[in-house]
Amino acid sequence: MKTRNAVARHLALCTALLAGGLVSTSAQAAVAVGDSAPAFELLDLNGKKVALSDFAGKTVVLEWINPECPVSRGYAEKKIMIATAAAHPEAVWLGINSTHAKHADFVAPAEHLAYDSKQGIAYPVLYDSSGEVGRAYGAKTTPHMFIIDGAGKVAYNGAIDSGPGAASTNYVGAALTALAAGKRPDPATTKPMGCSVKYAD
Repeated sequence: MKTRNAVARHLALCTALLAGGLVSTSAQAAVAVGDSAPAFELLDLNGKKVALSDFAGKTVVLEWINPECPVSRGYAEKKIMIATAAAHPEAVWLGINSTHAKHADFVAPAEHLAYDSKQGIAYPVLYDSSGEVGRAYGAKTTPHMFIIDGAGKVAYNGAIDSGPGAASTNYVGAALTALAAGKRPDPATTKPMGCSVKYAD
């Protein structure tokens, strides 16, 4: 991981960006709610191939993750992703790290495994260092969340929740509850917020 000073600088940058409204709108997304979810096959942190087609017929949550992003890391430390996943065992939860291998924020698989273990992250984290999958979905930030329904359609695109605070609304949790009840998520699109996904230039 980065030194304490580097993390502090990164946190300050992300905080400044968030204050300035670092969000991606649905108009900028490569996939919209109702679109077929782009297929993918990626390696997890243990080198095992994981394909979206492995979970055909199931609800799948995709979380863009980056341990070097203070926003992403903050959600991990507060156990928000873990708690939401645990509350919805009917859904498959997958993390995706699209950080380019030559970027300073790239974390090697062994280091990511250690991070996941420390944070209690038990769901698979997949590596998309080429950025192909992230770009196909239009993932802009860490975190950026997508929910794919059992029919393979994007049912939700946006933020995990409405932000910090006791009154925060967990959008992903609400969307999963709606889908489990045979309803459509409302809202189905929100503004994802966090550090930018570190794609190759």
